[in-house]
Amino acid sequence: MGGPPARLAHALRFRGGGSDDRDARARTAWAVLAAWVLLAAPLSAPAQIASNPPELEQAIATTKAAFPKLVQFGPPDDTEHFLNAVDDAELEKLKARLTSGPFDDKVEAAVYVMLEGFSRMQGPAQTFGRNLTSEIAGLAATSHDKATLEGVGRVLMRFLEDQSHPFSILSQGLLGEKIRCGAASEGDDALVASITKAVNPDKEYDFGSTDGNTADRFGIHPQADLFSVAARGPRVAVAGYFGSVLVSQNGGDSWDAPNTGTDEPFFAVIFGPGDELWAAGRAGALVHSKDGGRSWLRRPTPFARHIFGLYTDAPDTVLAVGDYGLQLRTENGGDRWLCIPRVQDVILGRIAPVDSDGVVVGEFGTIERLPKGIPPGKRGMLRGVPEDTYVYDAWFDETGKVGLAVGLAGTILRSDDGGATWNKVKTEFTQDMFGVGGSGSHAVVAGEGGLLALSTDGGQTFTRADSPPLPIPLYDVDFGDADHAYAVGPRGLVLRSTDGGAHFKVVHGGSGS
Repeated sequence: MGGPPARLAHALRFRGGGSDDRDARARTAWAVLAAWVLLAAPLSAPAQIASNPPELEQAIATTKAAFPKLVQFGPPDDTEHFLNAVDDAELEKLKARLTSGPFDDKVEAAVYVMLEGFSRMQGPAQTFGRNLTSEIAGLAATSHDKATLEGVGRVLMRFLEDQSHPFSILSQGLLGEKIRCGAASEGDDALVASITKAVNPDKEYDFGSTDGNTADRFGIHPQADLFSVAARGPRVAVAGYFGSVLVSQNGGDSWDAPNTGTDEPFFAVIFGPGDELWAAGRAGALVHSKDGGRSWLRRPTPFARHIFGLYTDAPDTVLAVGDYGLQLRTENGGDRWLCIPRVQDVILGRIAPVDSDGVVVGEFGTIERLPKGIPPGKRGMLRGVPEDTYVYDAWFDETGKVGLAVGLAGTILRSDDGGATWNKVKTEFTQDMFGVGGSGSHAVVAGEGGLLALSTDGGQTFTRADSPPLPIPLYDVDFGDADHAYAVGPRGLVLRSTDGGAHFKVVHGGSGS
């Protein structure tokens, strides 16, 4: 029947008597009701202001003393929304401390206070806080300092352990990827193990190992979509769905399909020194061959992130890059992996060799030259295209000076200074471009709608190559020598040119196989 006011009104409403009595009783009922409300209120417990956890209150006090200009705090009685604003200049100073140290309890307290404060806000302020949390994790991961890694890790762990916290899920990802990557790169196995236990207790984290020769476990689908091609003289390797790596020793006249030991799709394949081959793809799948692709060994990687690009310049050595800024390097054939963290989560694509370096491309206009193929790299300047242009592939000529890069919406970029600056090449094409390769002054780009376009002047101008009309995309292109070029696409399709990219014919797969 409700609370006391409702019961009182109900009892008075049903008493008998005349109209005057009813009016009097009605007035009495309202008076009694009002009196009950006035009398009952003081008997209730006074409204309590929720207090913050003791560790947060201590962190606030430490931040006020150590960084008096960093945070503008709200009214003392508003403990829920205690943060009003953060000073931009002071925030940059704090980021510098995260980058180069020293990191101590005072810095950890300030990071905790800022991120906790932003997590309690709404709208753009909380979005800013989420981005700041990710940036701080990235700075810690690339700091090469165990104290910074462990301190920022403790802050994120607080958020993770409170499943109702607005940044709990975000912290799980940042701990599992950025902080763990930084810890692995510094050899902090204890931190790696503690993070693994916290973020994914049902899955063991390791640094990579081999499970032996895994050939003959899976069959190869003859029409598997192909995403990558590598050519060296008459030797050609193509890779794609269902763990497929097809290998030709005679320029594409015939193909072998050795089992790779996995059915995960491969997005990248490259030749290494001698008879080495590497292929990698979905969820960190990576395989290595030392006999030209006749047999393969699986080399597990420590992060289940897609690998889109590979680079190698020494035996048993490879750099693998991909989703969420993944950067993994091994120098012992995959027995152990070094995780090289990035500040920002940029999806990275293919890597082009140039001199003794590599040039990696990706989203947000990423074109970076990596000294000796080792991150971090130096970003090139893009001209004539939006700064966030998505770039899929790059190629450099033998001089190491002239380079081409391709991306979305017909984007073709050209550099003549080794990748320091890139200018848009004007063409008639508007299709997405996925691959580029070349030899000498000849270069071919591949893209949507079966597009193959040839340049004979080092990428200054392009014309369509003579190739079969295809309503499907072509994903990659590479040259084995000055005359022989290869392009790949869906349904096991491999096209070959024997005249430097002017004409292409199908040598494997396609709708007819």
